[in-house]
Amino acid sequence: MQLEVFSNGTSPMHSLHPSAKLLAYLPLIMQAALSNNIYQVSASLAVGIILTGIARLYSRLLVQRIAVVNVFMIFLWITLPFSISGDPLWSAGPLTASREGTMLPFLITLKANAIALYTISLPGTSTIMSLSHAMLHLRIPGKLVTVFYFFYRYIGVIADEYSKMLRMLHARGFRSKTSLHTIRVYAFFTGMLFIKSHERSEKAYNALLMKGFSGKFPLLAHFNFRRQDLIFGCLTGCLFLVITLL
Repeated sequence: MQLEVFSNGTSPMHSLHPSAKLLAYLPLIMQAALSNNIYQVSASLAVGIILTGIARLYSRLLVQRIAVVNVFMIFLWITLPFSISGDPLWSAGPLTASREGTMLPFLITLKANAIALYTISLPGTSTIMSLSHAMLHLRIPGKLVTVFYFFYRYIGVIADEYSKMLRMLHARGFRSKTSLHTIRVYAFFTGMLFIKSHERSEKAYNALLMKGFSGKFPLLAHFNFRRQDLIFGCLTGCLFLVITLL
């Protein structure tokens, strides 16, 4: 259930229509991901910071999430500057870092942080149920929405099974080491986790059939666009155009 930790709040972002946030989210992340211009990507990061501030999400948890993203960036900074040819920037013995090799991980880091902030501040401020509801309103195929919802709903169940099995291993005195025995144990552990996940999915599916599930969830209530949603859509559209014109 870690996907909904930012969904509770009273900020203007939390009160927006989830469909409006999804419609703003998709072009913004596509723009950040596909752009190779340092000014455009920097502007995207600035917009992500502003949206996160409007959502009032600056907290220790946000810092932890962004830190996880940037841990993966460390490997790019270690390898790319020395593996891409170009104008030499600095050298240390046999290693020479190029200017192009340094700019590439810098650009990727800006992109990754911008997309992470967009994800947290836009869809992250809505519950999974409301996002699923909004995707149906946006005419996204119902099967994809159902798979998305079940993935979220049961990833926590699989995580609980994983924690339970890990506690059982530790209770039997298992300690991971660099040995064939550890590799063998983890192989059996992974196989049992897949088996238990399959068994839990069959139980869940049979329970749904007993309750008359036909492949789709009925919508009992519907969203209505408000003036603030239209204003937000116009503002994000203007931001998208400004970043594109940079």
